Amino acid sequence: MKILLIAENHPEGLLNIQALIQRLVQKYDEVHISLMVSEGLQSLARRLPDVDALFTFPDASMPLKYFWLAGRQLEEYHFDQAIVLNSSWRAAMVAWMSGIERRTGYLRRMRVIVLNDTRWLNTQQFATEKAQYLALADDHGEAVTELPDAKLLVDQANAEEQIKTHYLQSERPTVVLCPGGNLAQNQRWPASHWARLAAELIEQGWAIWLVAPKADQGLCEQICAGLDREQQMEISNLAGRLAWEDMVDLIAQSRAVVAQNNIFSHMALALDRPLVSLSGAHEFSRYLPENSDARSVSSDRHCQPCEQDSCRMETDQSGTAPCIQALSVDRVRAAILSMVPMQAVD
Repeated sequence: MKILLIAENHPEGLLNIQALIQRLVQKYDEVHISLMVSEGLQSLARRLPDVDALFTFPDASMPLKYFWLAGRQLEEYHFDQAIVLNSSWRAAMVAWMSGIERRTGYLRRMRVIVLNDTRWLNTQQFATEKAQYLALADDHGEAVTELPDAKLLVDQANAEEQIKTHYLQSERPTVVLCPGGNLAQNQRWPASHWARLAAELIEQGWAIWLVAPKADQGLCEQICAGLDREQQMEISNLAGRLAWEDMVDLIAQSRAVVAQNNIFSHMALALDRPLVSLSGAHEFSRYLPENSDARSVSSDRHCQPCEQDSCRMETDQSGTAPCIQALSVDRVRAAILSMVPMQAVD
């Protein structure tokens, strides 16, 4: 059985797709799974288990003919099924142009023309993206409800190479701080809080690595600026300097990870790293696997947890929501030390 998966263009989707991949491996005695994903996510896709081949999905800004060509180039691989997870009509067209006999996906505008195994998206039954992906693994009415945990492969040799390349402190135990990610501006833990947390951890013997996408370089620079000169020698700002696969390999070397409810929290879980996830308006604890070495930390405001799209409370001059502003550094540091023995930093 040869199956092609056409993924969405966001990194969280690649971690959520693993439940589907694991179900397909369980379902078929012999299955070869290929993944089509955008060029920017290729390096993260290489860290997914049970993926035999990768194909590049054209950029959304490209003319229609490139999607037509991408489909025609897949004809020679003779896939038995395509599962279109990407919500765009063009992704469904790629599966159609490839000549794949069974083309599975959710019913959306115009896609009924090019998909022949369409499903209604029941958001009440399948509330999360992971559950929605997993439901496409089986025929109608046969969807399983158990959601396997995501896992990521680690290249130890590449991790050691990155440590040398970026002159990272590796003799001391390391905490990876991930202050960035796809978050609303008012839900970001303030840079001053991150800086104080980094300073206190450095004083206790930790080395600090800042891991964030390029868009959050400015935030990481503010964090470093909040430290004194000696403390700045113990922190490594890697924001915007790493590919996805490099982030995976370095996070795997850490003794603990601190992140907000974003892709970096999910990466830490997939790598079995002790995780402290900072929650503002939305609780992260319900997404944590049972028996996982993780803590979801939020403030004690009476309005917690909150599921509103916008904060009903007044924000400060910086625009930060009160719930995340009130999350104290002491509480986050205590959560870290509750998971990592004190002798680990002696």
